[in-house]
Amino acid sequence: MRRNRWIGSLMIGVALISILWTKPWTIRAGVDEIQTWLPQQVPAAASYRADVRVDMKTHTVTGTLAVRFSPQDDKAYFHLYPNVFQERSDLGGENWEQILGKQREPGSIQISEVRVDGARVPYQLQGSMDTLLAVPLMGKSSAEQTEVEMHFALQVPFNNGRLSYNDHAMWLGNWMPILAMKGADGWRLDPYASIGDPFYSEMANYHLRVQIEEGYQLASSGIESVAVVTQTRPQRQSIYELDAWNVRDFALVILDDSYRQESGKVGDVVVRTWSQEGDDPQVASHLHQVAMQSLGYYGKQFGRYPYQEYDVVKTGGFFGGMEYPSIVFIQDEYFSRTDQVADAIVAHETAHQWFYGLVGNDEVREAWVDESLTDYATMAYLQSVDPARARGYIQLRLAQSKAAETYAAKGLRVWQSVEQFPTWKSYTELVYGRGAAMWWAMRKGWGEDRLHDLLRQYVLENQYGQAKGQELIERLSAEAGADATPFVDFWLKLRLEQKEAAEAWVNKGKHE
Repeated sequence: MRRNRWIGSLMIGVALISILWTKPWTIRAGVDEIQTWLPQQVPAAASYRADVRVDMKTHTVTGTLAVRFSPQDDKAYFHLYPNVFQERSDLGGENWEQILGKQREPGSIQISEVRVDGARVPYQLQGSMDTLLAVPLMGKSSAEQTEVEMHFALQVPFNNGRLSYNDHAMWLGNWMPILAMKGADGWRLDPYASIGDPFYSEMANYHLRVQIEEGYQLASSGIESVAVVTQTRPQRQSIYELDAWNVRDFALVILDDSYRQESGKVGDVVVRTWSQEGDDPQVASHLHQVAMQSLGYYGKQFGRYPYQEYDVVKTGGFFGGMEYPSIVFIQDEYFSRTDQVADAIVAHETAHQWFYGLVGNDEVREAWVDESLTDYATMAYLQSVDPARARGYIQLRLAQSKAAETYAAKGLRVWQSVEQFPTWKSYTELVYGRGAAMWWAMRKGWGEDRLHDLLRQYVLENQYGQAKGQELIERLSAEAGADATPFVDFWLKLRLEQKEAAEAWVNKGKHE
């Protein structure tokens, strides 16, 4: 997720390990794209099948969902993120106000008729705001797939967030029930925090049947170019059947006929940018070019973008931009701006297709992993296109990093859970500013080619899986031939007395 305040599965792991050991590879820095695996080539942890109807007049989404997966316990948990926006929720304070705005309407998701392998089961809503669905799986074995089915009715809230609408569009981010993660330390049932992107999910395959009124169109995490579209009479409805393989979530935007798309190709990837009548066509076209150019740049630097499509969609929202697999939401104001901020917003969300999308991480406890790499990649892309134009953005991030040192006295650091940040400002300056500046310091010390070699290897080894911060640090230690702890302590844990030791580590690593 990109903020605008800065300016004013188990099977997957086993499969990938065997792939990486049986398929040797070489790196050719900045010359050819490293061939990441196509999503259809890697087994997914779960599969989702949904049949939904979208009503743009009542702002509702109703339908059924079936999820197949291998049980890890005698129960399964699903996150019901929309319930945080229900009327009884206490969402006061500056941080929530930034997400929701002052003009808001509640929303929620209602669950009914839950079945496990065809048999109705009792279920429980848990969490202070009913944001968790607990489904019993007694007698189910992890050796076999289980299917959980449910009916749901979503009332979309009106606010400045990832799940909302305006007069021309409805954007559905984190809208559908999604399996919670279970790790070595148990179930991850993290609440919807008011800061950061408090989501953590595994790769899955999705098949959606989406029914919308005629006159509307859609963009999604699925592959629209091969979608089966059926027109119904006399209901005057359009039914889209969409598929997405090996993605961490499925986002969807319903658009009225005021939206126009500009389309192009980067290699075999179809890139679409969705703007509206009345938007400056030159600005929209420029943002489209940024999306295409940055997608191509990141592919050469960090490994091939393996999906077939990428959509950049104008929405409302407070967030600047918000990343989802194969689709990003861009705040409407950036379709009227020609400055470097708009370029950075689109480039940042595009970089998330590698760092969050292809390589996952714990966005709740280790937000720095994807956000620092994403913002570093943004800086590198802007520098490659126009160093003079990029200078302001890069200097801003470096200045934020320096200013972030004042947080050390408050006990804050980059490497901490999103719930521990007191404000959006502290989160932005630490996770984005100081996190990206850490990688920029490595670039200055080791050179772009060497750093990007390391990041390509990181992507290749962790594609379709979950990367952990400690594993990334261990890779830095191995690359430098010296323990990276002083470097990490200085940059990510704000132990400022480690500055000289951090610089010495970078210098030692130059000669390895």
